[in-house]
Formats: sequence, C-alpha cells, structure tokens
Amino acid sequence: MNTKRICIWGDSIVYGAGDDKLGGWVNRLALYLRKQSRDHRVYNVGISGDITEQVLKRFNIEAKAREPEWVVFAIGINDTVYLNKEDKVRVSLNEFTNNINELIIQAKKFTDKIIFLGFTPVDEGKTNPIPWHPERSYNNSSIEEYNQALKDICEKE
Repeated sequence: MNTKRICIWGDSIVYGAGDDKLGGWVNRLALYLRKQSRDHRVYNVGISGDITEQVLKRFNIEAKAREPEWVVFAIGINDTVYLNKEDKVRVSLNEFTNNINELIIQAKKFTDKIIFLGFTPVDEGKTNPIPWHPERSYNNSSIEEYNQALKDICEKE
C-alpha cells in the first residue's frame, strides 16, 4: 500500500478550534478520505494563534517526521491582526511575504505538491475588537491586502 501523507499547517482554523463535535475541517477531510480509501493519512499540524513566522520555525522538523507527499498551508490571518495600542499590523506585509516565500522554499525540499489556502473575510462587527483580545482587531482591508500578496506569490511560484 502506498500511503499518501497530507500535512496541513496553520492556526486555530486548521486546528479545529470551536468544532468540538468533528474537530474542524482538517479532521473532516481526514474522515472523508478514510471512507474513500485507507491510502491517505492526514496530519493536522495546526496550532491556535500561530503566525507565519511560527509555522516557519517548526516546519522542517515536523515535515521531516512525516515526509509529506502533499503540503497544505492555511496560515496568515493572524499576521493581519491589528494591534490597537501599538497602532500597527502584527506582522508587516513585507515580513509576511518573506515568510511565505521561505515556506515555499522549505516545502519544495519535501514535495512539489504545495497548496495555500487564502483567508476568509470577517464580520468586522464581531472582530473589531476581537472579543477574547480587545486590544486587537481583524479588518477586511488588511485581510484582502495580505490575501492578494499570497495570491501573487502563489501565481508566481
């Protein structure tokens, strides 16, 4: 049997935070693929709150341990968080693009099957400020700007 290993890195959305019943979309994907065939192994490598820099720091160790055939990244929305007291975005657009480019370089050491998922818009009435972090906010203009940068990098690569 040739098991296809799919590793999905990301933040709380990957981790499955808030889905106590089925564990989020990554677990749902694993359950679906398991019903189709036992030839797939899905690894959830999501950590709540992570930003691109944190995924980059742990990527090589985790990828070496799992030897992925497919690498999926769903990371970056936490980079777009606005720090209200500091009057700035958590991770600059330049740093974000550098991190994404480096993730691609690192992932290519394992496979050429690399997928990036973009960010979903937010309901700013519920995220400005973020209820559990009132000193932080999500806004759609930053999300769109970073999403476009991610799209541009992916189209180039």
